[in-house]
Amino acid sequence: MAAKKEKEVNNGMQIINSHIESGSFSNLYLLTGEEKYLILQYRDKLVEALIDKTDTMNYSLFRDESISEDEIISIAQTMPFFAERRVIVVEESGFFAKKTADAFVDAIGDIPETTVIIFIEGKTDGKLKLYNLFSKNGIVARFDVPDSRTLIRWIQGLFREDDISIEEGAILRLLENTGSNMNRIYTEVEKLKAYGYETKKITLADVDALSADVVEDKIFEMIDEISKKNKTRVLKLYDDLKYLKTDAMSILALTTNQYNRLLITSEAMGDGNDVRKVSAALKLPDWLAKKYIGLCRNYNTKMLVEKVNMCIDTDNSIKKGRMKKDLAVEMLILNLIK
Repeated sequence: MAAKKEKEVNNGMQIINSHIESGSFSNLYLLTGEEKYLILQYRDKLVEALIDKTDTMNYSLFRDESISEDEIISIAQTMPFFAERRVIVVEESGFFAKKTADAFVDAIGDIPETTVIIFIEGKTDGKLKLYNLFSKNGIVARFDVPDSRTLIRWIQGLFREDDISIEEGAILRLLENTGSNMNRIYTEVEKLKAYGYETKKITLADVDALSADVVEDKIFEMIDEISKKNKTRVLKLYDDLKYLKTDAMSILALTTNQYNRLLITSEAMGDGNDVRKVSAALKLPDWLAKKYIGLCRNYNTKMLVEKVNMCIDTDNSIKKGRMKKDLAVEMLILNLIK
């Protein structure tokens, strides 16, 4: 069912949630704004409500400014294959920041009701014809940084999901450490929830004891998924890192560091799972050592040496000018999955 046409809305969360709850969707969505965490979250929520992403016959993803206008239109005008709808996600195309051909705009405005196009764009110009098309006939959903009250309620809700209480002072300190970046807040909350799983309580001292980098945490998760050979999830995590403007060399350095830590863990474990021994070798707290021990179950020492060497070889290829850094790191991620 098609959604009622709406003008641009500042509260992207509210409008998309209402569409999901009602099952009534527009066939044109533009997700934009300053809060990239929310954009990524609501991109995924919207897509999951519209289609099974494993349905490769009816789900298409385009990314970056090399996207072909003709290819998007060709797919958009194709009827879905044994499904209710066809879904196309286009990320950072640049189409909303610079003028596009009128023929492209007209074609987008004339797509069949069975096609839903979702654009994810950081830069937009409200004067452009394409932007006005979405504002008039579709949904322009903005995701800007929430105010402090909203952030506090959101953090409390995340802890309530696991029946964990958190002191007000702890929330305020968490926000001091992370700023208003929701992606970083979420990562820190997940770490605190793991830390307080048994006590069911997080204090100010707990927050002070735990400090982390959101990028490093995402890379740890990516390596976990690499060990499971979950290519789809690995590439999504990598894409999210790039969307968050993480430099390729930072990804490489942190990936190398994580595999080095896993190698140290593997050697310290020997034939057992002595948490204190691993913790001492890594110079990390016990709870974090347990995470590395868990991940090491999917590797042996020989495999980890190979992974570390692959990272080192990639670094050398970049520094000697044999490969450009972005391509080299992308190739490394793909090769690590094998």
